[in-house]
Amino acid sequence: MAVLCVFVFVISLFINGSLWRVWALRRDHATILTQIENAQKKSSLLDVQIKQAKDPVFIERQARDKLDMVSDNDLVFVFPE
Repeated sequence: MAVLCVFVFVISLFINGSLWRVWALRRDHATILTQIENAQKKSSLLDVQIKQAKDPVFIERQARDKLDMVSDNDLVFVFPE
């Protein structure tokens, strides 16, 4: 009799859709945890970039590399095309 009650209970959960919803919620939970982990990694990377952006040496290096800027004591060669 107890087995029949358990069987009826499981079938009612399956028919009701509760079992499906529980499975979907667990899947969504895992997805959200992965998204949180990725966001934390991105946040720590941005923190490092913010610290670098406050460093004058980093700012100078970026200006030289990306904007082709030079300082007063640099020797610049201009090649004809």
